[in-house]
Amino acid sequence: MKFQLVLLFIFASFLGQAQEAQEVYSYIHERVFEDPSDLVGYNFRPFKMEIPGDYSPTMIEPGEYSFGITRGRLYVSGNKIRGLYEINNIAPANYGYKLTLLDPSNPANRGHLKVITNKYQEVEAIVFKKANKTNEIIFHLSDAPKSLIKKEREYFTDLGEVTIEETDSLWGTTIYPYLSVNTNSNIQGRLYFADSTSISFEEVITIKEKKKKKKRKKKRRKKKSKEVEENDFDELEENESTELNENINIENPDEEVTEEERNEIEEDPAAAPAPEEEEDIVKRKVTKSYFVKIKTKIRYKNGTSEIKVQSFPIKKIEEKEDVSAKKNEERFQLELKTKGKKKLYLYLNGDRTISSFELNGVLYLVRGH
Repeated sequence: MKFQLVLLFIFASFLGQAQEAQEVYSYIHERVFEDPSDLVGYNFRPFKMEIPGDYSPTMIEPGEYSFGITRGRLYVSGNKIRGLYEINNIAPANYGYKLTLLDPSNPANRGHLKVITNKYQEVEAIVFKKANKTNEIIFHLSDAPKSLIKKEREYFTDLGEVTIEETDSLWGTTIYPYLSVNTNSNIQGRLYFADSTSISFEEVITIKEKKKKKKRKKKRRKKKSKEVEENDFDELEENESTELNENINIENPDEEVTEEERNEIEEDPAAAPAPEEEEDIVKRKVTKSYFVKIKTKIRYKNGTSEIKVQSFPIKKIEEKEDVSAKKNEERFQLELKTKGKKKLYLYLNGDRTISSFELNGVLYLVRGH
């Protein structure tokens, strides 16, 4: 029973991909199939079908026919060929790959699925034969419009586009993956503009300020000249300038006083310089925090959807190297450890360019895989 539920889930996942992709076809440029294992988990949605010898191909509605490949089964949807087929073998061929199919109820009744690739190892067509005594049907994949190819090239991150020389240079980088792979079911899915999927490696700088108040020394107020009796006014008037200057210089012999200041002090003692105000002395503490933020669209069963962002604070990065890997293969693994002990993985090719990112059993691939 559990096994049947798993098969039903996988089949439903393949059928749902066309709806999640907004009812689009599979395009020739979407995926490079360098190895038979690259076929596993992929779902082909052709746009045209024909029977050999019949020169009037039939156009197909998006999602009307589809071919989903797993490790041991082929899930087919479409008129008269819908069903579950056992895969006995996947082998390279001079035209691409050949999948040998078995009828679960009659193993002697064999069919096949031929995967036709071009010189770039992109799939251009698939040829399906349900059983021994049935005819082959050719299903063609569509060329993407040039405007779409240009738009995708500008939007999605390509293989070889982003280089991470050192782990510290990762911060400030954002990638836009092109494919997602569920590592448990191994189902592959295209990501589209509407998915808004991005992975950002962010450095956050926080500045905290502490303030201390410190008083400056107050300047001593100048003294007013001696008070005099009214009847001595005439005598004082002759020596006013000299006497006033002597009084001030005794208090502060090093300070020079102008005639204007001298007059102000005489007339109003409050005109003397007031004590200076307190001054704030600022101390700053700079801290750096690191986060991985993943943004993508979540679709719910009721047909609604929303953009969600997951944020993971990073505590440490450890780098591992597979010395046997080639330049165009994943050679470096950056393990990003979170404060919650969750592990995220970023994979770099031999030239240290970003290839893929893994989190919670989902592998995100950049464009060109």
